[in-house]
Amino acid sequence: ASTPVGAPEGWRGFYVGGGGAYSNVSVLVDNGDCYYDCYWGDYYDYDEGDGDFGYTLHAGWRFHQYGALEVSYLDAGPIGWDQDLVYMPEFNDYYNNRIEYSAKVTEVTVLGILPFGEMFEVYAKLGAAFSEGESVQRLDQSFGDLVWGLGAGVTVAKVFHVRLGFESVGIDEDVLNTRNDTTLDSFLLEGQFRFGGY
Repeated sequence: ASTPVGAPEGWRGFYVGGGGAYSNVSVLVDNGDCYYDCYWGDYYDYDEGDGDFGYTLHAGWRFHQYGALEVSYLDAGPIGWDQDLVYMPEFNDYYNNRIEYSAKVTEVTVLGILPFGEMFEVYAKLGAAFSEGESVQRLDQSFGDLVWGLGAGVTVAKVFHVRLGFESVGIDEDVLNTRNDTTLDSFLLEGQFRFGGY
């Protein structure tokens, strides 16, 4: 019997790929930080900036039908972040914060993969993200932040795979001059070329 064209559950080996991304920043705010944009009674809320499009590259090793190691790169386009009435302790006053933020993120992750059918699979990823951000200042990280993601993929030929995913990278709140947790959230559409065979 011949092997189905996709059969992702049978494939092991190296792969490379890339694609597009839509990224945004999401800032956790509480009642002490939001003045007019929090819902009444909500203690936590999230503010988002003006997103933009960027690109991704990745390379990995599928060492098992349920697992892979991957190194990836995300270049998020310039993201606008505006927040009014930000207290600046160095000036002892409130200011309207206007920032254009861009990020370049290198990730080292482990993927847990669940294949189903002849061509499809879903995955979850977890690992470290090393980001370089530019806003008013430039920050280069020495230690990585947490990155996690979820996605689904389909193998359309023996060596070509397409996946759609979401990932979230923690970034230092000082980059956007906020007081609480901040993340860089991205939706990814990527193509992947797989070397070798079954």
